Amino acid sequence: MKKDDTEQRLILAVLLSLAVYWAWVGLFAPPVPQVEAQAEVLSMGEPAEPVLQAVETDGTEETDEVGETSRVEASPIEAISSWDVSFDAPGIEGRIGSNGGGLYGLNLTEHRAAMDVRPIWTHLWNRWRSGDAEKWKPWGDPPDVARLVTENGLFLAAGSGQDLSPGTWRELPVESGRAVRMRTPEGLEITKTFAVDPKGVLNLEVRWKNETAAHYQGALWVGAMDKFEGKASRYTNFSRPILFGDDLETLDDIDDVARGPKYQDDAIKWFGIGDRYFLAAAIPQSEGWDRGLFSASTEERAGAFLVREATLSPGLAETLRMRIYLGTKDLEALESEGVGLEKSVDFGFFGFFSHILLFILEMWQGVVGNWGVAMILLTVTVKMAFWPLTRKSFESSRKMQALSPQMAEIKEKHKDDAQKAGQAQMELFKKEGVSPLAGCLPMFIQMPVWFALYSVLLFAADLYQADFLYLAHRTSRDPYGFLPTLVGVGMIFQQRMTPLSPTMDPMQQKMIRIMPLAFTIIFYSFPSGLALYVLVNTILSILQMFLVNRAFPVVHPPVAAGSRSK
Repeated sequence: MKKDDTEQRLILAVLLSLAVYWAWVGLFAPPVPQVEAQAEVLSMGEPAEPVLQAVETDGTEETDEVGETSRVEASPIEAISSWDVSFDAPGIEGRIGSNGGGLYGLNLTEHRAAMDVRPIWTHLWNRWRSGDAEKWKPWGDPPDVARLVTENGLFLAAGSGQDLSPGTWRELPVESGRAVRMRTPEGLEITKTFAVDPKGVLNLEVRWKNETAAHYQGALWVGAMDKFEGKASRYTNFSRPILFGDDLETLDDIDDVARGPKYQDDAIKWFGIGDRYFLAAAIPQSEGWDRGLFSASTEERAGAFLVREATLSPGLAETLRMRIYLGTKDLEALESEGVGLEKSVDFGFFGFFSHILLFILEMWQGVVGNWGVAMILLTVTVKMAFWPLTRKSFESSRKMQALSPQMAEIKEKHKDDAQKAGQAQMELFKKEGVSPLAGCLPMFIQMPVWFALYSVLLFAADLYQADFLYLAHRTSRDPYGFLPTLVGVGMIFQQRMTPLSPTMDPMQQKMIRIMPLAFTIIFYSFPSGLALYVLVNTILSILQMFLVNRAFPVVHPPVAAGSRSK
């Protein structure tokens, strides 16, 4: 199918832009650097007064509300034996111990960690370069259970003052759940009570009580911290601290808090730790707890913290109650919490289209029971939706072909003045009722679909480790390279059905000819689900072109008699 040079150049520009974008996100995504963090305790801010230190003394001096210094008897530091016990709840397992009194080693027992996909070309290259004779495992070793917080992390830590040290806690006897208690250097007694309600939801109550004879004025805080490596981005699956107020804030680069905390201006609705598919979030249920910050902590850790400036008179207490979400980033489950947890699923700029595509995918999956078949049916659905527009595009292309003799005459008449030639062509298009952009419109409209589907494959927990045929994980690359190769073959065949204009610049023709090869290379690093979509879309496009070519035969311009004799 022939097209004029204006349309061909526009298509080329769009395809090149698309190829550059995919090459950047697919081939040049940031590597996973190995970061060696420095063990350092950083304060939550620069206090106006000296920071209270955890020092064992017989007493301390404090200034009361009228500015007079009073002697306050401080409790001696309590000797607490080291302890560590399991903490299990529906769908989760973890540990809690004297060091920090929070949850760590927190796993989702019903889900598996991401697979270690090992493409065949990477395996062959490593084997040739290093002589490694290890047997090729396309999907790596069987993954362990999905982990929300590592052994080095601490979810639901608590403390007071400027120091973010989680402290040493002792276990309290309770009939159900777990309870722990600690005395802070400032003389506050902190009690944390973990309980699971009848619906299987984990709840936490934190209580700060002033056990001194003086007023306490300062920070009370709870937090989620862990050891994090590398610099996260949209295209990496790294676990990171999260705060959510009006917008989702993620501490992608841990170095951002190396010199001090980062405060958030929005009123915080929840905080926690999450990666691309899983989330551990704490949702405050008490009033007045809405200030958040990212900060470094002890033992090479960083995290997200919820802070409240409080004044506690002797014997008075402050209580914070929180509901805890631990699980996958399933949109329906997240939305049911009613606090914006679903915002942790960031589909990006084309999020509107991503939600539509995910809805169609879920609808088809509910019918056929397989995400791979649902992806094929999604492709058919999208292709049918765009069919009227595609048909008009083909009709416009045929009209453009019928005008090729007049366009050739215009180019010859104004060969020395490109501006006049362009003006004359536009007048011809207007006279004949032809739009030079009509042939490109379907491609422009479908571009958001491609980007939106890519986001769905990256972030939709529903598709996490969904298998299809030989593919064990359609949100990762095809380790065999079958689908990307078939995409390239299909594009070449489709290109042969769309002959280029003979008047097109030779360099542009060469660039268009190599596009299938470029796309094939790019798809080797893209999710196999996207390659499946493009492959089915290409096959349907070939079928469409075949039907259109029968309905609207190619118009060949008349050939002069002298030309026939040659």
